[in-house]
Amino acid sequence: MEIITSKSNEKVKFIKSLNEKKFRQKYNCFYLEGVKVVEEVINSDRAIDILFIAYSDEILSLVNGGERLLKIIETIEPNDYINVLNISKEVFETLTDTVKTQGVLVVLKAKEYEIEKILKEENDILLLDKVQDAGNLGTIIRTADAFDIRTIICIEGTVDVYSPKVVRSTMGSILRQKVIYIKEDQVDLLKKHNYKLICTSLKANKRLKNIDLSSKKAFIFGNEANGVSKLVEEKCDELIKIDMSSSAESLNVAISVGIVLYENYINKH
Repeated sequence: MEIITSKSNEKVKFIKSLNEKKFRQKYNCFYLEGVKVVEEVINSDRAIDILFIAYSDEILSLVNGGERLLKIIETIEPNDYINVLNISKEVFETLTDTVKTQGVLVVLKAKEYEIEKILKEENDILLLDKVQDAGNLGTIIRTADAFDIRTIICIEGTVDVYSPKVVRSTMGSILRQKVIYIKEDQVDLLKKHNYKLICTSLKANKRLKNIDLSSKKAFIFGNEANGVSKLVEEKCDELIKIDMSSSAESLNVAISVGIVLYENYINKH
């Protein structure tokens, strides 16, 4: 296979453009990078739309697991749907902002979901109210995956789920999550579909274990600086607190999500 050595190559420029939100939205695409996650995508039996597999054999051959992945990539026949690109080390290193790249990435078509359909199917969901830190969102997605939450609804103002930093932080868990963005006034849709809205709050007196968890539930977490908005909090059926030492004022939102989802998981199992 011919090695791409020019930064001006149109496919190289396309992949690099996905570092910017406006182009991810324009093309409805994003990328994942790293040996483990790319191998998972290639071997997955889930319906995943792969557009590009890009790699640098010079980099990849030196990475743990890279030789095995190279052999897998070499068996893939490029077609009208999947482009396989061998890119020089110098050019590949310009594609992402990763400090030490593993030399392989995959470009996927982002999936789109109908919120009404999702709300009919799912029992427990996560609702994020304008979470803005990419690392937090990535960690939350990975945590939700660990505790059997498969749908995350984000109120507009939440960081872009397909930003490279978020995707990296998910460690591949983004492949198993349905993520939907809604407007703040669409939270009423959850009430329409009989979800009990449970919100963490510093004002709360109840604990999660004191609440009936037998019905459909939406666990709601807010912005790092301001918490859940007043408009959303007023719609909640239950406010819950997380017990902690009096010396700590509050918890990081990703940590809070982990504690609540773990308690919910233990309750179900």
